[in-house]
Amino acid sequence: MEAIKYIDIIIGIIFCVCYAYQTFYIPVAWTFRRKYTKEAKRNTFAVLICGRNESAVIGDLIESIKEQTYDQSLITTFVMADNCTDNTADVAKAHGAVVYKRFNKELVGKGYALSELLGHIHEDHPEGFDAYIIFDADNILKKDYFEKMNLCLSQGHDIITSYRNSKNYGDNWISAGYGLWFLRESRYLNHARYLLHSSCAVSGTGFLFSRKIEEEVRDWPFHLLTEDLEFTAYNITKGRKIAFCKEAEFFDEQPVKFSQSWRQRKRWAKGNFQVFGKYGLDLTKGFMRGNFACFDFAVSIMPAFVLTLVAIAVNLFALVYSIVANKGAVEFVRMAGNVLSSLYGTMVLMGAITTVTEWKHINASVFKKILYVFTFPIFMATYIPISVAALFGNCGWKPIEHTKSVKAIASSEKTGKRKERKLRVIFAAAAVAAVAILSFISGYVSNIGAKRIVTEVQASELEDVDYIVIFTAETGDAKTCESIFSDRLKTACKFAGAGKNTKLIIIDERSESEKKHAKKSLYIKNVTDNSEIVLSNIDYTMDKQSESTYESLRKLEEEYSAKKVIIVTQKCHLSRALYIANKIGIDAYGVASDEDTEYSGEAIREVSEAFARIRDFTYTVIDGIFESSEKKGKDVASTKGGFDSMDGVFKNPKKQNKDK
Repeated sequence: MEAIKYIDIIIGIIFCVCYAYQTFYIPVAWTFRRKYTKEAKRNTFAVLICGRNESAVIGDLIESIKEQTYDQSLITTFVMADNCTDNTADVAKAHGAVVYKRFNKELVGKGYALSELLGHIHEDHPEGFDAYIIFDADNILKKDYFEKMNLCLSQGHDIITSYRNSKNYGDNWISAGYGLWFLRESRYLNHARYLLHSSCAVSGTGFLFSRKIEEEVRDWPFHLLTEDLEFTAYNITKGRKIAFCKEAEFFDEQPVKFSQSWRQRKRWAKGNFQVFGKYGLDLTKGFMRGNFACFDFAVSIMPAFVLTLVAIAVNLFALVYSIVANKGAVEFVRMAGNVLSSLYGTMVLMGAITTVTEWKHINASVFKKILYVFTFPIFMATYIPISVAALFGNCGWKPIEHTKSVKAIASSEKTGKRKERKLRVIFAAAAVAAVAILSFISGYVSNIGAKRIVTEVQASELEDVDYIVIFTAETGDAKTCESIFSDRLKTACKFAGAGKNTKLIIIDERSESEKKHAKKSLYIKNVTDNSEIVLSNIDYTMDKQSESTYESLRKLEEEYSAKKVIIVTQKCHLSRALYIANKIGIDAYGVASDEDTEYSGEAIREVSEAFARIRDFTYTVIDGIFESSEKKGKDVASTKGGFDSMDGVFKNPKKQNKDK
């Protein structure tokens, strides 16, 4: 189990190294600005649309293009009806597009359709266009989309991606999962990258490339399953920077059926593997030459999946082993629960930040906006089995059915501020409630544990004590830690003879490097300097593997068969230790070693203790769920009356012992 912990820690460190920088993107997106310094030119645009059986939605897209505030004479819309069995071509032509048809059952995919479409344009329009914009047939645009993209193009950018929103965000948790991810990608990845003068990434649709790029790629040689990422990798490895136009907003339709979502995201995952396989070496070389965009793009398409897969495989093996060998299954479940709850909380926070800041862009009710923040981690978690299926299975290009006919999406800017205030009130209320609940839990643990704190005189009357337990100090400078531990040790030594078989146990939770200096100079010196202590009654146990008070006391109960103990530590720590001990079946009493002493850093220790109480309360709840009914029965018997009343415990300990 220790090996699994270390592997998980290593994986966690690698995750942080790969992705921690993205947390810096959040304040960047809030605070930085980039201004357009050049006047907008009159650029000509070719709109490229490839669609397969899209008759239900393609008309809406073409109409939203025709309703643009930009000069219509400078926009030409081209449609490639790709292997269609419906009237997509007729609908597109009826709405004024230049339409071509393609039938090829072998070279299937958007990349091949774009290649053929560009070939037709070169032949029929040899003069070319200043820029080319790619859309999917299910997209619709805000009326100033072309105005904003043209202004950005006029600044000298050769490739520009835009703000991707959803037509059907509020349909269900699946469509909302897509929508929230794309909003986050737009605001907190691409926007931040652009502000920092790094390179953005193209995301499927709603992106532009200039005549210069078109002349280089010519007939679109990007034919992997994710041709957009292939296009991105190609340009980033050449040192180009893809820009982002936050003001140019478009909408697309997201799947609402999990079967469709599975198929689509499986293709995306397979495409990620293909792109990394083709460009991984070039991206690595680019990063080594100082191109951060190469690193940024590389980690966005590969390491997260590999690290997650390794973590799952290792922990599944550990779980099976622990069940078969009957070793540490409960501890493993507790550890896994901690990891999962942390990941869930992180994803909720990510979704909440995006929801609050992009509130006016989300077309859904207030209730759904809040609800889908909490389902977002579930949506993201489904990428794991999808990616595994993509890694080990075959995957081809299959169309996603689009049926959401939406002529236009009204701007919510007018009501956005009011709704945003309402959301902030709701989130503030939720935050207050969460703080209140967590404070209650911390106080509950403190108060329950405090009922087992006794005086030195009362502790000396206890009989049948197995161990006197003390912990080394962990928080503070070396001098403070030595002072704290010294007080604990001196107090504990007073009770070393409290029972015939009583032994003093020292539980050391510090790192190995910290332990090297202190064993003889601190522990034994302080004991031998106390003339009242008989050394034969003391057993020095250095617990080198414990990482928390909870685990230490659990080991004390399981490996040392502790039934009745006296715990000696500082008062702020004592109540938690007593709460844990009694909850896991140890009849524990505590003596505070700092009744008349103050140490530096008390405030920090108090805050740390509050969080630790909440954590260990959770541990005991998890134990209560997964422990066997027989074990729980023993726990109840051993702690019966311990929390509710101290009456009679010290009145006649000998009689109590005889009664037992």
